[in-house]
Amino acid sequence: MAKFLKIPLTGVANTPEQLIAIDQVVSVIPGDVAGPGANPTTKTRILLNAAAAFDVVEITHTAALVAGDVLAAFNAALTANPGGITSTLGSPVNTAQVDVTYTSAAYTA
Repeated sequence: MAKFLKIPLTGVANTPEQLIAIDQVVSVIPGDVAGPGANPTTKTRILLNAAAAFDVVEITHTAALVAGDVLAAFNAALTANPGGITSTLGSPVNTAQVDVTYTSAAYTA
């Protein structure tokens, strides 16, 4: 059964998502084609097909709060699909979260 990575898209007319055949993915690389490592926080390339010339899908995204989280999200989505179900790429955190713990003395309802 074919396995696909579904990448939700925003700002692309009439295209809510991009499907990528997981068996065609050769590598996921941070950055764009401008040079090795150029724009690694806002661009990610997916190399497809191991032919002489790779097909490339370039994704522009919001910068994650932690460097490397976008690449980690792609890798997790690619490897977490054992049942032949479409795996959806999750968004890494791009805004710091505040953990607020309430105690009975500090919280009044």
